[in-house]
Amino acid sequence: MALETGTYIDSLNVNNPAAPDALSQADDHLRLLKSTIKATFPHVSGAITGTHTAINTKVGEGAAAIVSDGTTPTLSSGITGTEVKTLLGVVEPAISSDGSAPSLTTGIDAAEVLSLIGAAPASTTATLLAVYPVGSVYTSVVATSPATHFGGTWVAIGAGRVLVGIDASDTDFDTVEAIGGVKTHTLTVDEMPAHTHSMTIENTQGAGSAGAENGTSSFSTVNTSSTGGGQAHTIVQPYLVVYMWKRTG
Repeated sequence: MALETGTYIDSLNVNNPAAPDALSQADDHLRLLKSTIKATFPHVSGAITGTHTAINTKVGEGAAAIVSDGTTPTLSSGITGTEVKTLLGVVEPAISSDGSAPSLTTGIDAAEVLSLIGAAPASTTATLLAVYPVGSVYTSVVATSPATHFGGTWVAIGAGRVLVGIDASDTDFDTVEAIGGVKTHTLTVDEMPAHTHSMTIENTQGAGSAGAENGTSSFSTVNTSSTGGGQAHTIVQPYLVVYMWKRTG
């Protein structure tokens, strides 16, 4: 029969050569065996000393996704960077920048970023900024700046102070953003309420004390005993502590 053909070992037919084949074809069969073996193992240039078990185990291992010559790592054929990132659990940043202009990563839209950071959509933000124009005061019991929710530029104000409405008829309160007041105050003499102190004096009519003649009176200036500490007292009104910001831009 005609000599079989093949390139690799798996193309060889174990039933060849057939019994009636001429002995003259033996050399051709040997050449075919040698060529298929060399084609199947083109890089074997030395003895293979591993056992069939070791070789089978190694063959069953997955191919390396990244290979390196010791200096520059590269991806194995058929492996993409996206697949390696997925394997490692690497998440692409939603926002990237070249150092000047930030941009959204492919597949990410602005609405998703706003939702992620808890910010309102642009249309809502514009409405809220219209509600709080520059100069507005915002109060909250939460420390988050209104800039996070509304946009705009805000500064914290009023640390340790309360707000009071403007009063054009009162020079203390006729200027916007004027500050004043103290937490404690020490009374002056003029600020003390009018009051009296009781004291005991000697009636020297008749037998008087030493220094006074009988039947006459003597007069002298005396001081009452001192009392009080002269300390400042608090004048803080009942209060509720909150965060306050003013929009400046």
